[in-house]
Amino acid sequence: LVCVNWPNAVLFLGQEHSSHSKPKGISDLTMLECTQIVTAIQDHGQHRLHFKFDPNSKLISLFATKANIQLADLLASKKPVILGALPLYDSKSTNAKRIFYNGKTNFAGPVCLSNPAMT
Repeated sequence: LVCVNWPNAVLFLGQEHSSHSKPKGISDLTMLECTQIVTAIQDHGQHRLHFKFDPNSKLISLFATKANIQLADLLASKKPVILGALPLYDSKSTNAKRIFYNGKTNFAGPVCLSNPAMT
């Protein structure tokens, strides 16, 4: 299960706010960040916040054979568990933010949205 299109302006779950000493998950989010998450979930466009599950991934075979490469890649932090939303064309970031199972983040996700004035 992978979270796709996490809002850009919202810290990933588990990341610390500079004003808090310990991350507390979703309860650590500000009201503005909670509103941005709700808005992203209610979006019906292609950039909506959603969760992706591979139906070809058979949990029974995973436990029986340990052959599920996709899950192994997630657990080994080779693939992200959360993909941030694509940055707007005028963003400082050129790529979406990603977080991995080991808690590390980077900005090496998909490239930002194109300038609508240029299309």
